[in-house]
Amino acid sequence: MVAAEPDYIVKPVFKALAVLRCIGEAERPLALGDVCLRAELPKSTAFKYLRTLRDSGFVAHDPDTDTYRIGLMVWQLGQLSGEQNRIREVALPAMRRLHGRFDETVNLGLPDGRDIVYLEMIESTRALRMQARLGSRDPLYSTALGKAYLAALDGDAWRNLVPTRLAPRTDHTVASLAALRTELDQAQARGYATEIGENEEGSSCVAAAIHDARGVPVAAISVSAPDRRMDDELRAEIGKHVAAAAADCSQRLGYRTAL
Repeated sequence: MVAAEPDYIVKPVFKALAVLRCIGEAERPLALGDVCLRAELPKSTAFKYLRTLRDSGFVAHDPDTDTYRIGLMVWQLGQLSGEQNRIREVALPAMRRLHGRFDETVNLGLPDGRDIVYLEMIESTRALRMQARLGSRDPLYSTALGKAYLAALDGDAWRNLVPTRLAPRTDHTVASLAALRTELDQAQARGYATEIGENEEGSSCVAAAIHDARGVPVAAISVSAPDRRMDDELRAEIGKHVAAAAADCSQRLGYRTAL
């Protein structure tokens, strides 16, 4: 790397990048104190940089352990594996088909720690529609995307990706691990997960997991709409098509179900 001339260095940016670098080079999530030591910054300064990097998606914060790790936005700028880009390329045709059939918002989400991150979406053309922001994140346990992913994991692996106490996002958010386990069992049995006002009041969402060639769940695809437009009958119809779309994506990634 060619050294920059001192007159052209923006010191706050330089320091923020130093914080990002030390998190990226660490073999484990770092606490604020660890970041201060590694980046040689005062606690208050490091904290401001971490929050800025978190809010812009470059750093992810785990509130349960109060530690920081690299966020998905780093990959989105092309710094991480190209596998996620392959998932997006594979999913887009299926997403367009779902959008064409239902004219509701279609989302592609990738797991990142305990969150689902919105990697791609095609918005409904209707005036009233559900809308998340690309790169935004929600808890796995309160979203159909997240629950579809958790349900596709082996055994009790899902327990490592949810907090022991499920903080309510709305009055309808699943309240306990036992209740979540029941929902995951139901999702596994029917091939898709649902969420009705659990992450956002007035919303309804149906999602299914996408698997890679090893059979490992790597993403989820969903259709979301205002709750008043998605009754039980339509939810089941959407679920059938979302599950088929996810299966098609999985096959294109090399996944083959057992005969």
